[in-house]
Amino acid sequence: MRVCGVGDNVVDRYFNQKLMFPGGNAVNFAVHAQRSGLQAAYIGVIGTDPEGDLIRSSLQAEGLELTRLRVVEGPNAFATVHMDDDGNNRKWGLCEKGVSVFQLDSPDLDYLAAFDLVHTGETSLLDRHLPELRERVAISFDFSDRNLEYAAGLLPHVKAAAFSRANADDDEVACVLEAAQSAGVELVTITQGARGATVCHKGEILFVPAVPINAVDTLGAGDAFVSRLVCRVLTGVPLAEAAYEAAGYSALICTMRGGFGHARLITRDIPS
Repeated sequence: MRVCGVGDNVVDRYFNQKLMFPGGNAVNFAVHAQRSGLQAAYIGVIGTDPEGDLIRSSLQAEGLELTRLRVVEGPNAFATVHMDDDGNNRKWGLCEKGVSVFQLDSPDLDYLAAFDLVHTGETSLLDRHLPELRERVAISFDFSDRNLEYAAGLLPHVKAAAFSRANADDDEVACVLEAAQSAGVELVTITQGARGATVCHKGEILFVPAVPINAVDTLGAGDAFVSRLVCRVLTGVPLAEAAYEAAGYSALICTMRGGFGHARLITRDIPS
């Protein structure tokens, strides 16, 4: 199975520790798919600064195919992360999209037709391409915490949908499931923060609790869960087995800083 992450990348600058890490929803999904044993690629735009170099070198180290990666003169997308001395209470500081925003062209679409699954999400700003993507390849889409009004027009194009609902009650979770299933989505993931996640595949619904862990950093844990779950279920692994494996993998990601490692020292002053 071949998977391509399409869209956003970002460098997370950990202000306190003066470290930066590669990330972004589309990047994270692709990296975790590669680590799950699939063939993964990434399409996106990186800058010509050290942050852009970090994205490219990290993806090369992970073995991703980067045939359609663009490099554009200018700053890479970044987000500033503030944490206390124990690594807790994360909050966001200055964030910029840099050169990362782009639209797919005809060569991109032709390239993606050779894949089994494309993953993108609301942060990638590629919504208008979903109809033409669907004609060529199955789509996984991360809606994050966006509401169902936003999701309604996109869900019919999507095979696997992920939602973030950290504080949702059972009624809200049921509402999200109903909306996605009614639109024909095959696999639905609703991550619920420290509680765990509700997953649904072809009508089978399961709640999987989070694995207890002494977390160092929860950044990117949801992406790890979603990617591992999607990769396992869509390659034929039963839902329960895939969900519990994804929970364990997500917990493992919480034991390291960054979305998937590859720390680099920040050697210049950065704004907070």
